[in-house]
Amino acid sequence: MKIALIYYGGQYNHLILKNIKYLGADIEVVDPKNDVEYMKKFDCVIFSGGPYSVKDEIGKMGNSPLYVKELQIPKLGICLGHQLLAYVLGGSVGKAENPEFGLAKIKVHNHDTILQGLKNEFDAWESHNDEVKEVPPGFTVLASSKNTKIEAMANKDNSIYGVQFHPEVKNTENGIEIFKNFLSICKK
Repeated sequence: MKIALIYYGGQYNHLILKNIKYLGADIEVVDPKNDVEYMKKFDCVIFSGGPYSVKDEIGKMGNSPLYVKELQIPKLGICLGHQLLAYVLGGSVGKAENPEFGLAKIKVHNHDTILQGLKNEFDAWESHNDEVKEVPPGFTVLASSKNTKIEAMANKDNSIYGVQFHPEVKNTENGIEIFKNFLSICKK
């Protein structure tokens, strides 16, 4: 199994790599300027976090919108990647009323798929000014927090998942479980 990690300059990218390698999967950091044909060698893709505002600076994200629309492989978006998936697939993204930086209490509404095996409430690391305001058609909300109504979302039929928080950071309780769940999805 080969995973692409799309890099947008996020501060925790190396931790995503570390977690995926720890779980025994082959992962490659990929520049978002690569063409879609290059991306076809991967079994699944992770869209990382980064400093951009997807709504205002999507042009800085290279061919990522094409990856979202054209690659028929499992996808996981983290922070900025979560927002990218929502925005490109027809949801809405905007400035957060209460930007979050630090720990937040996540409340799980649906343990299916990506959040399988996690507690009903857990602490997670946040670092965002923008947030998903509405999920795209075909998506369900899996989790929320006091300040963010869409902390996690899924389109199970198309194996597309997004989390606003950072599962790769050790401050997120059992974040490794999210990566395990995603790798299980990738193997199907």
